Amino acid sequence: MYPIPKAIGLTLLTVVFGMSLSTLALSGTDRTVYDKPDVQPGKIIQGKVMNVDEKSSQSWNVSVKDGETGEVVVLHVDKSTARRDNMIRPDLGDDVIAKYNERNNHAFSFLTDERVHN
Repeated sequence: MYPIPKAIGLTLLTVVFGMSLSTLALSGTDRTVYDKPDVQPGKIIQGKVMNVDEKSSQSWNVSVKDGETGEVVVLHVDKSTARRDNMIRPDLGDDVIAKYNERNNHAFSFLTDERVHN
């Protein structure tokens, strides 16, 4: 009668050790990803689109008026810029939050208020 409970105990012990080792392996992977995040330094602007100069079908120079300072900054938005919907071009009057490189005014992210599509 002892072999069955002993086999169940060993199986249970193996499952517990297997789960703990997989958890340790995953936590090590997560740590390497999050310890050194790939964060690009930049400046954030929140304001309204004042002008859009289309360079190509996927590239624009967008003038954004800062809501706090009133300063107008011309940002370069292209296919490498993170946007909610890459198919929609920036439009006059859009409310915008953008993060950009101050050296060359290239937008890393460019988020506008959502529009209703018909």
